[in-house]
Amino acid sequence: MTYTSRFIGIDISKSAFDICLLPDQASLTFANTAEGIADFLAFLAPVAGIERLILEPTGGYERRVVEALHAASLPVAKVNAKQIRQFARACGQLSKTDRIDAFVLADYGRRMETRILPPQSGQQAILADLVLRYRQLSHMIVQEKNRREKLSGKTRDWIEETLRFLLDQRQAIVEEMTACLKADQQLGKKAEVLMSLKGIGLRTACFLLAGLPELGLMDKAKIAKLVGVAPLNRDSGLMRGKRMIAGGRKPVRDALYIAALPAIRFDPTIKAFYTSLRNRRKPGKVAVIAAVRKMLIILNARMRDHAATGLDP
Repeated sequence: MTYTSRFIGIDISKSAFDICLLPDQASLTFANTAEGIADFLAFLAPVAGIERLILEPTGGYERRVVEALHAASLPVAKVNAKQIRQFARACGQLSKTDRIDAFVLADYGRRMETRILPPQSGQQAILADLVLRYRQLSHMIVQEKNRREKLSGKTRDWIEETLRFLLDQRQAIVEEMTACLKADQQLGKKAEVLMSLKGIGLRTACFLLAGLPELGLMDKAKIAKLVGVAPLNRDSGLMRGKRMIAGGRKPVRDALYIAALPAIRFDPTIKAFYTSLRNRRKPGKVAVIAAVRKMLIILNARMRDHAATGLDP
């Protein structure tokens, strides 16, 4: 970082977004529309030394802004909203407005290390939408099945009808995922790399491609911490607590956990690793999480090697 480095925090809502430019202390508001985003890019054009533009997830309202910034080859970082609030409290910033939030985001980028968000291709964005919809449908299916147990007669018939619709749509999503991978050769090859490990099927591969684009771009310790399967110390003074996992990307971790169950049975490396832990009297769930971490490290290495060689798996 040099004295000319500039950091821009972007707080985005449905209709507008506020920005704060540090160290210049400039604050502006733009409409979250094509015209507003164009005005924002015009504002950025003469700004020199942009080190990072920092924003947080907003349920999709940030997508057009991120796409425009990537198209302009600008370094974008997306930071977990919980981390931002904790940072604000640690700095004594208890008030919360859109303008203050933009300042906090810029200040976070200036003081803390952030990762550049890799740009998505058109098919990657489509795949991310499909994965999101698949999860929504799965959640609704579980809800309807739970309701079905408590009802009878006509109301139960309506639930059965709804369930059939939801299951049909979820299967259609799987077919669209397959078509998406076929439409993008690079994306399809990445999926093949992931599915080369026993336990990883089409859906899990899509979940990883959509939810963990950093796979293959980070070292094993950082990728494990990013997903939330790295053991964290709980020591203080003379106390030595159990190592635990915390934080991370729960949807990715859940997908890998489900994939680890067949991998423990059918993949020789994962099976031997899990068996060794159990023989050392490690609890079952601890051993499964360790197997998840092992799978993640293997997948990270394979994706890194694939990116380095550019060869088919």
